[in-house]
Amino acid sequence: MIDAEVKPGAGGDSYRLPPVLDLAAAEPLAAALRALLPDGPIRVDGAAVERALTPGLQVLAAAAATARTRGIGFRVENASAAIVEAIEDLGLGKALEGDE
Repeated sequence: MIDAEVKPGAGGDSYRLPPVLDLAAAEPLAAALRALLPDGPIRVDGAAVERALTPGLQVLAAAAATARTRGIGFRVENASAAIVEAIEDLGLGKALEGDE
């Protein structure tokens, strides 16, 4: 299990990402985001991310795409420098742009 949590908020739940987004984090992250989809909008808090690798960012991009097709907002908030750099390096900026 990864160290992450859902924080209730006025604009929907905010899912706090773990410090490391890697292959080990991908499946638990996908399951957590799938569970949040019915309650949308989804806000993902990236402040704690120290290392972001392709599998974790692929999960975020897939969740964002799924949310969009369902008309649900998806936004990465408080993105750390590590997650911003990884998103830019992988060219996922458009896939992870905020909807709200």
